[in-house]
Amino acid sequence: MVIIARREVDVRPIIGAVVVFLIIGSIIFGIYYFAIAKPAADALSLAKDSAIVQIESNLSSIGTSQATSSALDYKSQVRGAGSIADINSILNNVNTTVQTEQKRKELLDLAKTATDGTYYSATAASNKTQVQALADLSQALKTAINAKQTKSDLEAYAPQIDNQATTTWQTLLTDVVNQIAENRVALTRNSPAYGEFMGKENAITYIRGQNWQVLRELKFEGATVRVPVLDTFQRTPTIKAGSTVKVYVYDTVTDNMRLMYGNAIVSNVIYSQADIGTIAWTLTDGATSQSYSVNMWETLKAAAAGDAEAAAVGWSAYGADLMDRALTANIGKYTVSVIYVVEVSDTIGEQIAQYEFHESATKDIILIPTV
Repeated sequence: MVIIARREVDVRPIIGAVVVFLIIGSIIFGIYYFAIAKPAADALSLAKDSAIVQIESNLSSIGTSQATSSALDYKSQVRGAGSIADINSILNNVNTTVQTEQKRKELLDLAKTATDGTYYSATAASNKTQVQALADLSQALKTAINAKQTKSDLEAYAPQIDNQATTTWQTLLTDVVNQIAENRVALTRNSPAYGEFMGKENAITYIRGQNWQVLRELKFEGATVRVPVLDTFQRTPTIKAGSTVKVYVYDTVTDNMRLMYGNAIVSNVIYSQADIGTIAWTLTDGATSQSYSVNMWETLKAAAAGDAEAAAVGWSAYGADLMDRALTANIGKYTVSVIYVVEVSDTIGEQIAQYEFHESATKDIILIPTV
């Protein structure tokens, strides 16, 4: 029997080679990871964070429901993106959506402004019958605007907002004017405060010629108030009861005067008792002089009490007659104080009363008669 000796295999070179390859592989992987993979991953992560910030600041901040929904969707897409190129593609879509939603927000704001006026509003708690048309228009505009999908669709719809709003306001205010029983109506605007009287037909013609930007600031009413305006005969010598005047307010601080009310009617003129209430004169004939004196205030009281002699004194329209004679004679006591009772709309009347009773020390009411 021949016995062959078993040859032992030296594995040390193999193990050494494996170790060398592992070391080399680790080095290569390390170089790849730290030089290529990790920077790429970090860059992608930074790009995602930056993109999400852009989406929130540019899209979410717009505030429309579509912008909010789109922002959530785009942020989800960014988080799942596999490359910076994918993120850039998503951001291009975001920019398109931003332009669309900015236009949508612009039109929604326009629709709100067009249906919320100074005196009548789609959101008003009162006058529901009058403003229902505004509420209906507001809802219709919002629905139509929100249904548009592209910026071009929204831009094409913008002129319709103006047209529909103008038509609605014209109809609303025409109905208001037609419901006023009197033929003369008062137009009032709040800012800056202004008003005037006009016939109903003129008011309707005026309404038909204006757009919603003007009409939303107006109110027409039949009821008027009478407010006192203190002045002097020197400044307003030709104003009489029944005169038509323009009411101006003068600001003593800015040295500016602006029209508050046109075609106001002076219903009464009252002169100062201290200035014209006492009559005293002397009649001289040769060497004989006779003095006369009448206290008009006391005479009026006596006449009102039933005294026949006091009633016989020609006191009716005495103040107006006196000032007319003064104008005819081209003379006059021009410091005579006068109270003019002026008919204006309620809103303007309130402001005039504030100025006249010195709740505003810097405003002075000035009346100028129309020719």
